[in-house]
Amino acid sequence: MIKYIENPDKTKERPELSREAIQARKAVGDVIAYATNEDKTEQMMYVTGINCNPDTAADDFAVVKGRWHKEGGRLAYHGYQAFKEGEGAITAEQAHDIGVKLAEELWGDRYQVVVATHLNTGHYHNHFVINSVSWVDGKKYVRTKADYWAMRKASDRLCRNAGFHVIDKPSITKGKSYEEWKAEREGRYTIRGRIREDIDYAVMTSMTEAQFIRTMKEMGYSFKFYEEDGKTELKHPGIKPPDAKSYFRFKGLGSDYDLETIKLRIKCKFAPIDTSVLDRKRSYKEWEAPSVDGMTGLQLVYRRYCIRLYSYVSKPRGREYIPMAIREDIAKLDDYIEQLNFLYGSGINDKDTADKVLEGYRADLNRLVWKRKDLYARKKWSVDHHRGDVTEACKSEIAETSRMIRELKRKIKLCDLIVVSSDEIMKKAYAPDIKPVDIKPVPINKGNIRNYRR
Repeated sequence: MIKYIENPDKTKERPELSREAIQARKAVGDVIAYATNEDKTEQMMYVTGINCNPDTAADDFAVVKGRWHKEGGRLAYHGYQAFKEGEGAITAEQAHDIGVKLAEELWGDRYQVVVATHLNTGHYHNHFVINSVSWVDGKKYVRTKADYWAMRKASDRLCRNAGFHVIDKPSITKGKSYEEWKAEREGRYTIRGRIREDIDYAVMTSMTEAQFIRTMKEMGYSFKFYEEDGKTELKHPGIKPPDAKSYFRFKGLGSDYDLETIKLRIKCKFAPIDTSVLDRKRSYKEWEAPSVDGMTGLQLVYRRYCIRLYSYVSKPRGREYIPMAIREDIAKLDDYIEQLNFLYGSGINDKDTADKVLEGYRADLNRLVWKRKDLYARKKWSVDHHRGDVTEACKSEIAETSRMIRELKRKIKLCDLIVVSSDEIMKKAYAPDIKPVDIKPVPINKGNIRNYRR
């Protein structure tokens, strides 16, 4: 077993390498990486940083958080502004210009913001990533309903002034969050998706409503059917998965997961089939663990844990139930395999080595970012002076530099992931085997959801 001993002097002198700082930088970096995805923003031609450099925004955010010792809590806010599509609609340049003006008006005097205009769908839309900590005084931004209406009012005014369409009476409905909608669209697991899977399992292994409740409780779930007085029934009952902090309303899980439909499904033994989950499981069948030859330290730890997770998806398990915590990591198996390959290819065997490699990557990234800025300036000069040969050469070099920047950002993200999660992976890799639970249906002659709720 490997034991990483943190150097307190190093942490004190280099706060940007602390676990909290790296976790904050990684979380913010993930949001910024999506917002500034070059495939959606036309090679980052429509990305602007306000009070920060968009190429190094995650680091810029982290510096401000570290300065005010506020690496925890809510790290950033992700906003969204869409425009009408169709003939005579807004252009990409106009959409981005409005987005920048909106960000400067709402947050520019106190916060760092990245504005990115996505061009890859049928309509242009802006993403805003806002640092939660002010660079002016360190106070945290707290979004309220008033902020939402202020943002909408300012957005409408800017669009009207520019002569673009505004919806005067928008319908206001509450549905999935943008993050959950995006995750489901991309076929990734969500907490509600895992709850639905467990409900499906309990439905198919239960003969009665009471047994459904008991099975869910055996799986670690809690229910909330009554007010605090224990007598008044809740209008919207809730369910809480293992280790969760709050309850989820049944009605918010989907049309097949409200209580009345669950009762009907128990009687009819009907369960929706999520084919995306089956496809994910099939994708792991061909994976082979790399040889241990030459592996040391964290490389062996990650190899061991990847093999453990792979064992759950490589064999058919029939009606066995795999705990939610394991399924969450199974959903990340591709990521863990990528981290394993990166560890071995980069020669990283502990977190100290990862820190050193990370410093080198960041230095290379800064060099390439400045190089690309110079190339953009040279390209602009060549266009202004009608030097087509220079323009084409600049385009080619910009494309190659952008590719190298993307690769470095990928490696930096992997380093951050390893530094943040390696201790937890260590515990899981060497923990006792967790065997799936085979919950067999046992007929229950009486009882229903209403009288079994307690």
